[in-house]
Amino acid sequence: MELQDYSRGRNNENSKAAFETIKEKIPAMWIKVYNLIDGIRSTLEIANILGVQIHVISGRFSELKAKNKIYQTSSTKIGGKSYAVYSKTIN
Repeated sequence: MELQDYSRGRNNENSKAAFETIKEKIPAMWIKVYNLIDGIRSTLEIANILGVQIHVISGRFSELKAKNKIYQTSSTKIGGKSYAVYSKTIN
């Protein structure tokens, strides 16, 4: 998959610098996130399994969704906040 910054703030200098810092790690994280998507686990639960905070991998979900690899099937509330639940598309 082609690397592209899908963040809302992608045009500001901080976002550009952050993207440059992590872009080499993104393909490996796509694989880790994708392998944990099962239509049951929330994005927060996947972050916890990977041992990272949700903001660290939230972009990977957006990127996989933009590439039509996953789609949101539901959401679940955890601690008063809603988190998306994704399933894999059939390719």
